[in-house]
Amino acid sequence: MKHLLSWRLAAVLAFAGAHAVSAQTSPALPIIPIGSTLTYGGTNAPDTYSATTAFSSTPVLVDNGAVKIWQTQTPTGTTGEWDVFYMQTVNGGPVAGNTGANWNIVIGYTLTAPVNFDAVVQQWLVNGTAVGPLTNGIGSICCAAMSNPILPGWSYYNSGFTAPLPAGPQNDWQQIYVDPYSFVTSGGINPNTANGFVFALHFTFQAALPNVQAAVSASAFGEFPTFAPGSWIEIYGTNLASATETWGSSDFSGVIAPQKLGGTTVTIGGQAAYVDYISPLQVNVQVPGGVGTGSQSLVVTTAAGSSTPFPVTVNPTQPGLLAPSSFKVGGTQYAVAQFTDGSFAMPPGAVSGVTSRRAVTGDNLIIYGIGFGVVSPNIPPGQIVEESNMITAPLTFSIGGTQAKLSYYGLAPAFLGLYQFNVTVPAVAASDTAPLTFSLSGIPGTQALAIAVGN
Repeated sequence: MKHLLSWRLAAVLAFAGAHAVSAQTSPALPIIPIGSTLTYGGTNAPDTYSATTAFSSTPVLVDNGAVKIWQTQTPTGTTGEWDVFYMQTVNGGPVAGNTGANWNIVIGYTLTAPVNFDAVVQQWLVNGTAVGPLTNGIGSICCAAMSNPILPGWSYYNSGFTAPLPAGPQNDWQQIYVDPYSFVTSGGINPNTANGFVFALHFTFQAALPNVQAAVSASAFGEFPTFAPGSWIEIYGTNLASATETWGSSDFSGVIAPQKLGGTTVTIGGQAAYVDYISPLQVNVQVPGGVGTGSQSLVVTTAAGSSTPFPVTVNPTQPGLLAPSSFKVGGTQYAVAQFTDGSFAMPPGAVSGVTSRRAVTGDNLIIYGIGFGVVSPNIPPGQIVEESNMITAPLTFSIGGTQAKLSYYGLAPAFLGLYQFNVTVPAVAASDTAPLTFSLSGIPGTQALAIAVGN
């Protein structure tokens, strides 16, 4: 059975982290503020004019009262909106006084945030009814249809626009023109009867680039500022993902973990990491095995683009034992040391909802860790462990100052990147704060950990 929770142990590991990250607030609709200044001008519609009004659904008279203009907005979810601009002659006359001349509408407005202009719809109307299909001189505006995303009736819709626009004023930006234009249905329509024009623009907020602010080894395993190939790490920042997601069975290819989740990928030293968890503010990954040691760059990539490379340091090993903050009692940080019955080597009742008891000489405890380096036979990061193995570097464990016997010390079968240590409790004095220490390649671990030992 695949254990897809990687280093998480049920009801034990609260992998929230203690980092304060400044969340970036998403822009709020509307993209063009109601009441903002709107400049609206044109040529031959029916003549040359220019007017400055407010963006409003209330019609405003321009061109000496010959034309009225107004606007409406329709949100598309929380990230985009249609802004629809209406123009209609007051006296019922043609919207263009000279149908053989260039006809232009030029508008200026203000955007509240950087957006993509990604769709446009245009209509010509006779007494409020859209006419079509239209031919001759409609330029790059295409796709005549009886239906479209925003306006009823014949329209000209194009979803191929992806132009990015910055926040702020958009002066003389949108120009609609036809030279010349004609309305053609069965038998034809006299262009002099067209007395209305509508164009709708769709904007979508530009997705913000991911921003990495910190990267540490898993917080429940020591939260070191450096880490090793194969270790689990936490990445903190903003815009790291568009949603929150944890990997599942369908994300795996056989026994190989995914390197992309929900559109988010991570590279360390140019090597793809294995992505277990994503959210806008935190991403958890397993460091790839091919990454070099020393100073490296960490990059998070989403659909919006890539983060600025974040400097990290990779060591050959960076060992840490599982000891979540929930196991810190009265100033003592207890390690996760499990008996075979699933209870933990702590004073009884030390942690609410967790079954615990004191260990005695000869008890077998299971302890977990990350960052302990190469095993034999070799099992690369990103792969579910399917066989027993052994850490190649010299390793010792001690409890209460006395070296303990290790009956297993390698990657935990059926997990990824999680080391398992089967430790036999030696004969030591009873203590609710007996130190638990280890040494890897002769170098002592730096965590101050304890278990409870009885008589």
